[in-house]
Amino acid sequence: MSRTAFLLMAQYEKPLIPLESAAADFLGISARLAKERAAAGTLPFPTMRLADSQKAPRLVHVDDLAKWIDETREDARKQWERSQV
Repeated sequence: MSRTAFLLMAQYEKPLIPLESAAADFLGISARLAKERAAAGTLPFPTMRLADSQKAPRLVHVDDLAKWIDETREDARKQWERSQV
């Protein structure tokens, strides 16, 4: 488990985070827009439902969210380094 995933576990106290929480906390988008993007497969991380039902909440695993956060951070770091002279 990465340090980022560990910290997400500490923050949310569970390995599966409701999509609405992840969207608000990390993407700055509404729950409605997050659900639309999840259905279209255009979120930057995978989501899942634990039941085969449209009413089951969409969830994000901390490992998937942490991987996206770490990759985004690394991309930003590389871009910043290229901008330094």
